[in-house]
Formats: sequence, structure tokens, C-alpha cells
Amino acid sequence: MIPPLRWPFDPTVYAGLLIFAAGYVLLARERGFRVRSGIWFGLGLLTFWLALETPIDTISDRYLMSAHMAQHVLLLFVGPPLVLLGLTPGMARAIAGVPGVAWLTRPWPAQIVAGGTLILWHLPPLYELTLQNEGVHVLEHVTFMASGLVFWWPALRATSAASGRPLGDGWKLLYLFAGTLPQDAVALPLLFSHAIFYPFYAAAPRLVSWLTPAADQEVAGAVMMLVAKAGILIALLVIFFRWLSAEHAADRAVSADLRAAQPARPASSGPRA
Repeated sequence: MIPPLRWPFDPTVYAGLLIFAAGYVLLARERGFRVRSGIWFGLGLLTFWLALETPIDTISDRYLMSAHMAQHVLLLFVGPPLVLLGLTPGMARAIAGVPGVAWLTRPWPAQIVAGGTLILWHLPPLYELTLQNEGVHVLEHVTFMASGLVFWWPALRATSAASGRPLGDGWKLLYLFAGTLPQDAVALPLLFSHAIFYPFYAAAPRLVSWLTPAADQEVAGAVMMLVAKAGILIALLVIFFRWLSAEHAADRAVSADLRAAQPARPASSGPRA
């Protein structure tokens, strides 16, 4: 097997996934379980495993920035919403009852934490440090997953309902749109700058000759710009059509009430003799 396709093995990743799973089982025993929710949660854990314990991780750490960006997208914008979709309303209320969680998952703190985490770790000095120090790299991944969970919390039905002031569907659309702005702050410089921001990848071995450091950086920007937005776009479409369906149902209900409230017309007695 060629080195780029080497499968990593990090016991701390498996320990973290087991802790996630054990916590979910305990919550399910106390707050109820749904098979569909369990499937969503399992897909979320599978996404985290895919990002951290497959050749994606090896290629990210040693060869390609574009693969590293794909890893970050999985940790921030794919795994977290799947994990949160795995929570039943009772589970979400139990987690929201933990001190600090309800405040942190309000829209403004959630946006600031998620956007700040994304931008901070992609600043060249910190990004380079993660590639040279494994402990810092692990911290980066943990904060990505945590901030992803915080970001998606106000936007999903069960978790939003567990908050003190859940967002309406229209506000959720605006909230998710605002969440794309930090992505652009990272992606646009990578896409359009001629400078190489991360010397580590400039000196890394080339897996394919045509993927130069500059091209690799541009692909990384495209991954953040397009793939990360695709996950948010799916959520936007689901929320929009759910909102539209609710509006139509409300209109039909009002029309039915108006028809029921109209007085019945007297029956015609026909022509008199």
C-alpha cells in the first residue's frame, strides 16, 4: 500500500467516539429512543470516523491542503448536524439543561463561536502549528466538532425547540445564510490569492504532478466555498419548504374556518301556486 493510502490508527479518536456513543445510549435510556434518530446519530459518528481514521487523515497531514480542507468540512458542516438530528426532543432538552449550553447555543453566541473558530484555526501561524504539533492538531479537531455542534443547534428542529427562544423558520434561513460568511472569509483568499499561505504544503511531496501548491490551495478554497455551502444549502431548502408547507396548511385552515362560519343559505321553497 502506497504511503498516502495508509490507514491511521489513533486510540484517542476511538475513545472519543465511544464516549459519544455511550453518552447517547444513556440519554436514550432516560429520555426515549427512536430508530430513525439512532440512524442519524450513527451517520454522524461515521462521518467523524471517516474524517479522522481513513486515508483522508494521512493525505491531509502529509500531502494535500485540499484533502485537509475536506476533512475540516466533514468535522464542521457534515458530522455535527447528523449527530444533532439523532437527538430526540427529550434528549435535546436534557442537554440544554446543562449549565451554559442554553446560552452558548443561542444564535448570536453560536455564530460568533463557530465563525471565530473556523477563521482562527485557518490563520497561517496557527494552521502551520497544527501540522507540526499533534496535540494542537487534536485540539483543533475537537474545537471544530464542538463549534459545529454549537452552530447547528439553533437551526435544527429538535435542538432549536429545546432552547428558551427557538428561531422561527424565516429566522433560521437568515441564520444559516449568515453562517456562510466566515466560510467566504477563509475560502476567497485561498481561491484568488497568488501567494502560498501555508509553507508546509509548498514543501510537501506532490501526489500528482499537475496539482502544484498553488492549484492545491485553490482547490482547498473551492472545497470550503462549495462543499461546505452544499450542506447548508440542503438545510436551507428543507427549512424553506417546511415553512412554505406550514404557511399553506395555515391558509387552508383559515379558509376552512371561514367557510364553516358562513350562515347556511335557506333552502328554496320553489314557485308559489
